[in-house]
Amino acid sequence: MTASSKPAKHAGKDTSTRNEKASKTNIAYFIVLLTGTLMAIISCDKKEGENHYSDVIKPQEFPDDLGIEGFNFPEDSTAIYGWLEKRDTVSITRHAWGIWAGLTAKSDQVFEGDSLLVFETWLGVKEISKFAALGNKSGGCTPLKKERTPLSVPKQFIHAQLFANKNARIDTSFQVYETVSYNPSAACYATENLIFNQSVLDQYKVQGGIGSIPPFPNSAITTKPTYFAGKPNNDGLIRVPVWPGTPNPAKAYKYDVWDTYVYADINNNQPGNKKLVPVTAAKPTPQQIKAATCNVSDFINYKLDKDEAKYLNLHQDKGSAQFKAGDIVLLVGMHVGTREINNWTWQTYFWSYNNDNPFLPSSRFEASLRPPSVKGAAAHYAVTTSYAMVWPNQPVNGGSNEGVTPIISFNPYLEAGFGPGVFSVPNKMDASYQYGVQTNCMTCHAMATASGSIGYSTDQYISMDDKSLFTNQVQLDFAWSIQGNINKKK
Repeated sequence: MTASSKPAKHAGKDTSTRNEKASKTNIAYFIVLLTGTLMAIISCDKKEGENHYSDVIKPQEFPDDLGIEGFNFPEDSTAIYGWLEKRDTVSITRHAWGIWAGLTAKSDQVFEGDSLLVFETWLGVKEISKFAALGNKSGGCTPLKKERTPLSVPKQFIHAQLFANKNARIDTSFQVYETVSYNPSAACYATENLIFNQSVLDQYKVQGGIGSIPPFPNSAITTKPTYFAGKPNNDGLIRVPVWPGTPNPAKAYKYDVWDTYVYADINNNQPGNKKLVPVTAAKPTPQQIKAATCNVSDFINYKLDKDEAKYLNLHQDKGSAQFKAGDIVLLVGMHVGTREINNWTWQTYFWSYNNDNPFLPSSRFEASLRPPSVKGAAAHYAVTTSYAMVWPNQPVNGGSNEGVTPIISFNPYLEAGFGPGVFSVPNKMDASYQYGVQTNCMTCHAMATASGSIGYSTDQYISMDDKSLFTNQVQLDFAWSIQGNINKKK
């Protein structure tokens, strides 16, 4: 070989090696590029629809435009006071339905595979109270939730037992549970003011007078969703007690003595718009059960996680079937307060098998005003309102119980079981009012003070400057939810 040929030979070998390496490099580069492109696409998808990939929940604002003619939120207080002056129950009821439409509108949040409704995205009071305990004033203003608001035994049930007998052995075995949540406006107010901290509440005390916290903003909404937890039988049916109407004469009428049931099919195999015939027999026939069976999708519902299932199992009677992750709880009622007027507006929704002609405290009239936009499961609920304590409406201070008529409004799954002894505030309007089925949300929430010592009242007018009730108390702007979650050492 000549000297010149050797390099050529070597060059040919080197060129082959370089080409092979280049080819491998190009393939690797292509794989990296392709992977990067795919990751960018996924990243972009996450950015555009991150809720589908997220393990957190961003609280959503009440919808701006629900497409309901004449509905505004928050409504101008003068408009609402005008309705009250005229006893305009049409406008009041339409407003309550508009609030329901907003609460049950679909949000853009998806959590653990569930598309959340607007009210399901809001911070629970225990979460807000924790922010306050940490001194985190902005915690309620820009939050992200890491879980659904946990279920808890209704505070009213515990209060009722204590008010009736301060030495009572507290029963905590129930099938009805609640969550209490604030919309973003109310949550932000609560943490900015650290209103759940005892030391802050103490600053509003007035020795020998009546103290009060700063009022919530007029856009504030508080909710108390009420859920029924029942185990399905072997056929996949959950037996659900349903409200049979207000008893006459009045009596304590808890859900476990109604003896009126429907069955919710967890497999959703029932025809739509089925007219239900509830079961009232102690041992119903298969035909009766079939006639009383609806779809679980006729209820707003969700699936328990393992922690919630564990919590429910702690509050079941011995020998009861145990809950597990994936079991379903059903929304059966909801109290809702909005701070659109000084005493708040109060509306309560409860599930009804005859939703176009529901029993008292709702009515066919109120059902007839349900807007067409309220569809699906949300349309199976009845509404009852208490925008005033009595008719005619009385002023915030200095009104009277003389010459008035009652406004009855309650959640059958919560208050209906209360009887004599629970209501420690004497009724000046009608002394015979001693039962939960004779209550009004506004009257009861007027009693919310930091000490919680005043107790409950059946429906009557309460003047917010009543010294016999409120001297040396700190009024909580109608929010019992604060009293039940105070950080005592903060």
